[in-house]
Amino acid sequence: MYKPFTPAYRSLKFALLVIALLGVSNGTVLAQGKADFEQNIEIRSERDWFDIQNKIAVFEDNAVITQGTLRITADHLEVAQDEATGTRSFTAEGNPATYRQELEDGSIIRAEAQVIRYDESQQLLTMSGNVKVTQDDSLIRGHEIIYNFATQQMRASRGEDDSDRVTTIFQPSKKNDDNNEPINR
Repeated sequence: MYKPFTPAYRSLKFALLVIALLGVSNGTVLAQGKADFEQNIEIRSERDWFDIQNKIAVFEDNAVITQGTLRITADHLEVAQDEATGTRSFTAEGNPATYRQELEDGSIIRAEAQVIRYDESQQLLTMSGNVKVTQDDSLIRGHEIIYNFATQQMRASRGEDDSDRVTTIFQPSKKNDDNNEPINR
């Protein structure tokens, strides 16, 4: 549908457009790792193109987004800005697309999915297609996981196949160092 621009169009104007399209609205969106959102966003890819009129930026082939400790990898990344509201939506697709971030407590959260989508106006992160999210040694796996940053609520669901199930694994509580007994006994 859209044709890539020639290299002659890649100028400071395009770089500024990308910065404007990708800037995060404010640091309070994420409770954890929010310092990352005060950092510059850097995107590297093999190819990119911009549709200025429609406010769309596309990054293809080995796209890597970094912002502080946050890192997303994808085969295809599209950023679109809604003209009426000025809010953006980010869609990363890959086999799989990956997400990694160090949280404020020092733990690392990792996720992978076929599609990772963030809707800035609704503050929704939607991951779909063979989703796997890990933090420390805990895991949640399903067909689709939706996280609402505003309410800090998460929903996981299975795929269309009746044999699909959502899997959640929690690690046992740490033992009490004083008497080597479990804390939750």
